[in-house]
Amino acid sequence: MDDLLTTNRLSLCPSGAHLTSADTSLGELFYVSSTTSHGNGHAIRGGVPLIAPWFGNLWGKRPNHGWARTSDWRVTADVVGINATLELDDLELDVHVAELPEGVRLELTAKNLGSDTVPVQLGFHPYFRVSHVAEVTVEGLSGATGLNRVTDATAKQHGDVHIDGQYDWIFSHSAPATIVDPGLGRAITITSEGADSTVVWNPGPEDGATIPDVGPGEWSDFLCVEPALLGEDLKGYPLAPGAEVRLAMDVVAAPLA
Repeated sequence: MDDLLTTNRLSLCPSGAHLTSADTSLGELFYVSSTTSHGNGHAIRGGVPLIAPWFGNLWGKRPNHGWARTSDWRVTADVVGINATLELDDLELDVHVAELPEGVRLELTAKNLGSDTVPVQLGFHPYFRVSHVAEVTVEGLSGATGLNRVTDATAKQHGDVHIDGQYDWIFSHSAPATIVDPGLGRAITITSEGADSTVVWNPGPEDGATIPDVGPGEWSDFLCVEPALLGEDLKGYPLAPGAEVRLAMDVVAAPLA
């Protein structure tokens, strides 16, 4: 990725306005696949892909997770962080990325430039670097109702989340969540503003082996905990003409006691 914009501890690729690195005293926060594409119209596997204006294939649209993560953005840097802007399909998207002590803050804003109300979905898809996905837990989701996207079943989460094989859940949840990783001796807390959902995803060993841009055996090196604005019944947030909506995410690492 030769065109990365780097400021102190952050690196961002203009293709997709994609944050690829955020370093801390407790180590790099994000995983990037050894076999990923380098952007240029292709999604980067790892870091923090942006989700907009739709999530996954919930609406049967392509590309998966919308066009934001594969488009070329106008990117600038200043003393307070990195800024990126994109206009497409009567939507204006703006991103701001800033360092935090032992972490990073991302803000994604969508503005409707058209004359009709349109549904939008926004999200951050961070690939958090972990020692081994089966050895970490996710705290903060107990009591939340979730949709299992593998089986289409709905259930309430009881206790912490443990990953054992393929895991793909959308939780109706917007409170902070924390990845506790004894192997790396750290906890990563994800706090959001403007979200109505938290998505937790890992492909597991079998599906991970079929994803060409996940390096061999690397499925266990990451866990995605994704704040998202998906709307009522996953139908999107109704964005009126001239209106805007914002999603923000703070990611902060702390040592385990």
